[in-house]
Amino acid sequence: MIYNFNTTEKPALNVVGGKAKSLIATTQAGLPVPGGLALTVVFFQEWTDKIMAGEAWKTLVADPNKENCDTVKALAQKLELTEGMEKALSAELKALDGALFAVRSSSPEEDLSGSSFAGMYETFLGTTHDTLRETIAKAYSSMYDFRVMGYKAQNNIDLEGTCISVIIQKQIASDVSGVGFSLNPLNNCYDEVAINASFGLGEAIVSGIVTPDQYIIEKIRMEILEKKINEKKIALHLKANGGIEEKENSNAKEQALSNDQILELAEMIKKTEDFYGFPVDTEWAFEGDKLYLLQARPITTHIPLFPELQTKPGEPKNIFIDLMGLTQGFTNSMSVLGMEIFSTILESIKGEILIKSIDGTAPALHGRQYFNVTNMYKGAGEKVSKKFLDGYDGNIKRIFEELDMKEYVQGPTPASSRGLKWGLTKMTLKMLPSSLKAIFSDYHKVLDDYNQTADEIMKKADALSAKGDIFETTHKAMTAVGLIMDSAGVIIIGMLNMKKFRKMFKGQDMEADIINLSMNLDGNVTSEMGHQMFRLACYDEFKNTSSPEEFVSKINKNAYSDEFMNDYNDFITRFGARGFMEIDVATKRTWEDISIVFDKLKEINTEDSQITKVKEKRQAAYDRLLAIAKEKGFEKKYVKAAKAMQETFGYREHPKYVIVYVLGKLHNVMLEVGEEFVKTERLENSYQIFDLHLDEIAQAKKDSSVDIMKLRDANLVPYKATGHVKDWPLVMDSRGKTFKPKIQAKDGELSGDPIASGKVTGRAKVLHSPYEKPLNPGEILVTKATEPSWTPIFINAAGVVMEIGGPLQHGAIIAREYGIPCVSALMGAMEIIKDGDLLEVDGTNGIVKIIKE
Repeated sequence: MIYNFNTTEKPALNVVGGKAKSLIATTQAGLPVPGGLALTVVFFQEWTDKIMAGEAWKTLVADPNKENCDTVKALAQKLELTEGMEKALSAELKALDGALFAVRSSSPEEDLSGSSFAGMYETFLGTTHDTLRETIAKAYSSMYDFRVMGYKAQNNIDLEGTCISVIIQKQIASDVSGVGFSLNPLNNCYDEVAINASFGLGEAIVSGIVTPDQYIIEKIRMEILEKKINEKKIALHLKANGGIEEKENSNAKEQALSNDQILELAEMIKKTEDFYGFPVDTEWAFEGDKLYLLQARPITTHIPLFPELQTKPGEPKNIFIDLMGLTQGFTNSMSVLGMEIFSTILESIKGEILIKSIDGTAPALHGRQYFNVTNMYKGAGEKVSKKFLDGYDGNIKRIFEELDMKEYVQGPTPASSRGLKWGLTKMTLKMLPSSLKAIFSDYHKVLDDYNQTADEIMKKADALSAKGDIFETTHKAMTAVGLIMDSAGVIIIGMLNMKKFRKMFKGQDMEADIINLSMNLDGNVTSEMGHQMFRLACYDEFKNTSSPEEFVSKINKNAYSDEFMNDYNDFITRFGARGFMEIDVATKRTWEDISIVFDKLKEINTEDSQITKVKEKRQAAYDRLLAIAKEKGFEKKYVKAAKAMQETFGYREHPKYVIVYVLGKLHNVMLEVGEEFVKTERLENSYQIFDLHLDEIAQAKKDSSVDIMKLRDANLVPYKATGHVKDWPLVMDSRGKTFKPKIQAKDGELSGDPIASGKVTGRAKVLHSPYEKPLNPGEILVTKATEPSWTPIFINAAGVVMEIGGPLQHGAIIAREYGIPCVSALMGAMEIIKDGDLLEVDGTNGIVKIIKE
C-alpha cells in the first residue's frame, strides 16, 4: 500500500505513478532527494471503488464537463481514511522525520514522454501532521479535476482507468529554489543546462509572481555562459504552524545563487540526465548550503535529433539545414519509401553535391533530408560554400552571417566530401552541352530536345508495371528521371536575359517591371495548372454543381458537356499526379480522389482573381520597358531578349513536374504490390507499403516468409520519436542546438526578401496547410512555405507572406507568374501576424507592415 523512497524495490508505474517512481529511482541512484512516502493506487482503491460505484461518476463519464467533474471532486475531498489505510499510514509516518510535509499527486499518466498533465494536479506545501489526512484527500481528489478529465477525454485516455498515487515528502524550507533543464529549452542545445532560480519556495516561479534569475551553463566544460539577474521582490516561505506566506525580499536584485552553487546544481542536473538517459526537467532547492532534488521528469517538448546525425559531447560538431521546408515547401516528414526514392533521384541529378549517406552532404533518413553545411565547407571551401548558401533564402543568409563557422569545421573531411569541388564541376558539365547550344545556337532546338526527353521519360513511366523485379523497375525509373537536367540547359537563356534586362535598364528604377516580365511565361506547368483549374471553375455547369458527390457522379457518368469533360480529362492526365507533398511517392494523387478537385475548384474566385489580370500586368510592364528601350536606342535587343525569356524561363518548374509525374506512376505500381501483400494478409492495407524500404519490398516479393509488418514497425520507430514536432527548425547542429534569424521589425514593419513586386493592402489569413480554411478574395496569404498544391490558393490571394523561400522556391515563382506582391524570408511571421490583421505587403522592397492588429 505504501512505499518509502528508500525502498530497494522498483515499484511499477501503474502502482505509484510517474512522479513517485522517479523520486524512488533517483533516491536509489544516490541523488539528494528529501525523504518521502508514496501512497499507492492500491492504498486508495477503496476510495476509488466507492466513487466509481456512484451515480455522479457515471454522469461524469458520460459527459466530463466542469460541473460534473466538480461534483465528483467535492465528493472525493470528503472521503476519510479507512481503518486499514490509517494503520498503514501511521506505521510509515513514524519513519519519516519532519514537522512539515509537501503533499502532491503522482498519477500513472503524469510526467510521461507521450503526455503532459503539467499544472493540472495539485500540490500542497507546508502541511502539518494535524492537516495531513485532509490534505491527502485533496491531493487524491485532484484526479477528478475538470482540467485532468477534459485533457484525458481530448486525448482519448480511458476515464474508467482513472487512478492516482499521492506523495508525502519531507518539506524543505528553501532559501533558494527553482527549476533546471538538462538541455537549453530556448535553443534546444543538448550541451547546455538552463536554470531558473528565486528566493524562497519554488512555487513563486511556478505561479508566476516573480521573474526568476536565469543561468545558462555549458555542461561539458562546466562553464557559466550567461547570467540574467532579475529583480525578485517577492518570496514564498513556510510558516512555522503550517502553510506558506508571501514576504518581500530585502535583497531582491541580488543573484539568487552563487557561482559555486550554480555549478553544483548544474552537475546534479547533468547526473540526473545521465541516470535517466534522456533530457530532464527538474525541480530543486537549497536549504542552507544543502542541495536537494525535488522532482525530475522527461522534457516532452524538445526536438530530438536522430542519433545517426548526433556527435558525442565535446567532439567536433556538424551543422545542418533542414531541406524539407527550405526547398520543398512543407515540413512534414516524408514516408520511408518516399524519402529513399526522392533522395536517390536528387543524388542522381546533383551528383556528388548532394550525397544522401549519413556522412554525405545531404543525409536522408527517417523521412527527412538535411544539408550538412560542415561537410560542404570542408569539401568545397568557405568561398564556394558561402556563395552556395546565399542562393537560398534570406533566413539562411542571416543565420550564417551571425554564425562563427570555425566551431563547425573541426576534424577531418569525410571521404564522401573530398571530391566536392570536382562534383560541382561535373554537375556544371552535365548541363554545359545543352546550355552552350542554347546560348550559341538556336535555343528553340534545345527546347525541342528537352521536351522530347521529358516526353520519353513520362512515356516510360506510363509503362511501369508491378510485375517482375520491383527493385530493378524502380531504379530504372529513378535513373531515367535523373537525366532530365542533362537537357535542361535552355533555362540558362531565361536567367541570362534577366541579367541583360538589369544591365539594359540600370539606373532607370525599373526593377519591378523587370520582375513582372517573368509573369505568365511559356512552359511553366504549375502556372498552367492554375490557369486550367481557373478555366474549369468558370464553367456554369460546374458552378451549378452543389456537392463533391454530385461532381464525382457526373464525372463518372460523363454527364458534363463534351467541352468541360475534355478540359477536365486533360487536367487529370497532365496534373492528376500532383498534390500536397507530391515529391513523396506515398502521397495520395489527385486522380485517386477526384472529389479533391471539386473542393479546390470551389475555392477559386472566378469573378476577381489575380490570374485574370496577369496578362495585362505583364503587357503593361513590357510596354513601359519598351518605351525606354526605344528612347535609349536598344529596342531590337530588348524585344529579342524579352521573347527569349518568355519562351524559356518558365521551364524552371518543368523538371520537377516530370519527377512528380514519374513518382505518381510509381505510386500506383507500389499500391499494386501493396494490394498483393494485403490479399495474402501480410499487410493490413496497401498504403503500408510506403513504410518499407525498396530492398525490403523486393525481398518480400521474392520470399513469402519475410515478416513485412515487423520490418514496417521497426522503420516507424524513429518517426514516433519525432511525432510531436510540429515546427521543424531550419538550422540545427549535431548537438541539437537550433538557430533562428533575428526578424527585423521596426515600428510594425517586418523586413524580409522582396520576391514579387507591387504593393497591396489586405487582411491576413494564416495557413499552415492548403485548404486548412478558406482564403477569401483580397486576403493576404501568410504561411511557412508553399509547393504546387497551393497554386489554387494563390489565385485568390491579393498578396503573399512566407517564412521560408528564396526567389526560385515554388511560392516565389507562382507569385511572380500571377503578379502577386510577395515577401519571403520572414521566419517567425506566423507567430507575429494573426488572422484578420490588416497588412501592407510591399513586394518591391521586401517590407510587410502591420497596419492594424
